[in-house]
Amino acid sequence: MIRHTKYFFVLFIASLCAAQEQSSLTAMDVVGRVQALYASLTDASADFTQTVKFKYTKTEQKFAGTARMKKGNRYRVESQQQTLVTDGKIVWVYSPVNKQVVVDAYKENAQTFSPEKFIFGLPKNYTAAFVGEKKSGVHVLKLAPRSGTNAFIKSLKVWVSETDWTVQRVEIIDGNEMQTIYTVQNFHRNPGLSDALFSFVAPPGVETVDLRSMTSPTK
Repeated sequence: MIRHTKYFFVLFIASLCAAQEQSSLTAMDVVGRVQALYASLTDASADFTQTVKFKYTKTEQKFAGTARMKKGNRYRVESQQQTLVTDGKIVWVYSPVNKQVVVDAYKENAQTFSPEKFIFGLPKNYTAAFVGEKKSGVHVLKLAPRSGTNAFIKSLKVWVSETDWTVQRVEIIDGNEMQTIYTVQNFHRNPGLSDALFSFVAPPGVETVDLRSMTSPTK
């Protein structure tokens, strides 16, 4: 998936545990609550602001967008720069500026993460720890890949509200030393999203580049 959108899966972590358990929770308890929450979701949506900081060029990009997901590796992430859609089998990446949509088969590898693959692999692939003292009703959780794990994400921090256990902020450092920061607003759990959202039809006049035909002699 395109680098600026591959991490959108972290936008959908929310509603983790009961208030009376807050003081005794460990970091791995929180991970368990995240997994339980995700297992209970049918679909979800959120608005986000994304800031990407490039270490070597000392530059950054910032934009806002919307993210929607549905079980079965179905996602739709939209911003002014691009729209990424997948139904779990096909991926469409549409660039309005270039008037082009790139189509490819959906596939997961070390540099491509889905919410389902990432969240349910957390205990095996990552260690978790709280960062500093809780302030202003927010817990900060740091995740780091375990030794020997082939993970493109080097480290990840998540800010979780103690009031409603939704994620307010996420910071990611990847294998290219690029920092990606998300702030999340308007999280909606099980809004009843249509399956049609997770398919894409190119607008008139847009070029389609189908990479599947380049990799499969039968297509």
